[in-house]
Amino acid sequence: MFNHRYRVIFPGILALFSFFNILLLDGDRIYQVELPVDATFVLIFSISYAVWFSNSWIEKFLVIRLKKIHPLLVQFISSLIAVGLISLIAVIITGSVYGGPFAYSTQNFLLTSAFGYRINLFLNTLNAVFFFAKKLKEKELEAEKLKTLNANAKLETINNQLNPHFFFNNLSALSNLMHQDIELADLYLQKLSNIYRYILKNSSNELIPFRQEYNFLNDYIDLLGIRFQSALTFKKEIDDTYSDYSLPPAVLQLLVENVVKHNFFTMSQPMEVLIRVENAKCTIRNKKQEKLDKGFSSGVGLQNIMERYKFLGREIEVIDEPEFFQVTLSLIHSHESSNS
Repeated sequence: MFNHRYRVIFPGILALFSFFNILLLDGDRIYQVELPVDATFVLIFSISYAVWFSNSWIEKFLVIRLKKIHPLLVQFISSLIAVGLISLIAVIITGSVYGGPFAYSTQNFLLTSAFGYRINLFLNTLNAVFFFAKKLKEKELEAEKLKTLNANAKLETINNQLNPHFFFNNLSALSNLMHQDIELADLYLQKLSNIYRYILKNSSNELIPFRQEYNFLNDYIDLLGIRFQSALTFKKEIDDTYSDYSLPPAVLQLLVENVVKHNFFTMSQPMEVLIRVENAKCTIRNKKQEKLDKGFSSGVGLQNIMERYKFLGREIEVIDEPEFFQVTLSLIHSHESSNS
């Protein structure tokens, strides 16, 4: 607030109001004798501007350097020291200019300080209102951006599942199964419907319990197992302690989809994907067997996951080595999600 573009005008308005308030209430006897009107005017304006710009300096330089302490606390405590110095200087200057009864005394200092602290308290109260209003607006903007990210993630997930290549492969696999194994074809169709139902129902949510996300991932893995058989296998090391923790919807499926999209695997060159849950983190790791022809990849999926975690106050860890690719996601406890 103190570095507002109208910072030259605000303290002047406050000083003018205080000046007329003092005159109307006969409060110009802030010294042991009545000060001349011109001296009262200069004194009030000087203190008002000095208090404002000392707070401005504190906000601009000191608050930034002491990031570990709440900015309002740094601002207020520092301003108390500054106002004390301003009051002392004001009394000394007034005494040297007018002399006699206006010379420095404890009473004159205390009365001048009382006016300065009143101005300071008013300004810091306004600053607190501005501070929390700004934080509230930032939270609202973050919430809107997170909604947009979730909507984009939902669209990305649906596009991944409904794109012609995915849809054709699943129909082709289903058609083959119907000629070979009716029961397996029925299971395949159930898993496929479960995937679409889950996406349409949950992908607009901010967070999903891990157990639900893991069950959804297993349905997707079952489809991949039917399609690719032993060419693509999954090793799961899951600590059930974290089943009630949460994470954004469809992130695990998107990461597994990236493995399938960017790597080749055959019966003679199989791919194993490790899914590990421990220490409130979920890691998905695969050996690199990159396709020679990668086709078009927007990279939106992984970037979207990173942005969603950022707005939840978390980061994801991506390790891209020549031999392997690994992504580690934080699982969020229920009390943490309610406070985010």
